[in-house]
Amino acid sequence: MEVPLPGFADEDELYRYIGGIFETALADPELEPKLRGTGLVLRQQCTDPEAALVIDLPGGAVWKGADAAAPAPDATMTMSTETANAYWQGTVNLTFAMAKGKVKVDGTVTKLLQLAPLAKKLFPVYVDRLRADGREDLLISA
Repeated sequence: MEVPLPGFADEDELYRYIGGIFETALADPELEPKLRGTGLVLRQQCTDPEAALVIDLPGGAVWKGADAAAPAPDATMTMSTETANAYWQGTVNLTFAMAKGKVKVDGTVTKLLQLAPLAKKLFPVYVDRLRADGREDLLISA
């Protein structure tokens, strides 16, 4: 039996925590050129509850999903907010989650795969942000 994972309450939390790690990374002199270099515009689509972000790496911006100013995505990753929270803590193997249908990817997978090794550098940033906000309810104990 799988233990239920904690997820986000709404799109504002998705934006604050997942969008926030990209904003932090895009301000990092080491990561910023690598992230922009992927050329990826990624839509992070979540369920339970419905929420979305558009992460424009070449443009260096993060948008809430319904923002009309957001560019069209090259790829969309769809997953529950619980899976998204666990992924950014480094506890979800993306390939395995895709095989099990917990993560669905549409669009340019090659650009998304360029992001994967860079994403691993963001895991501690994400966990630190949760801790700084006192969000132990979202932390997953390994």
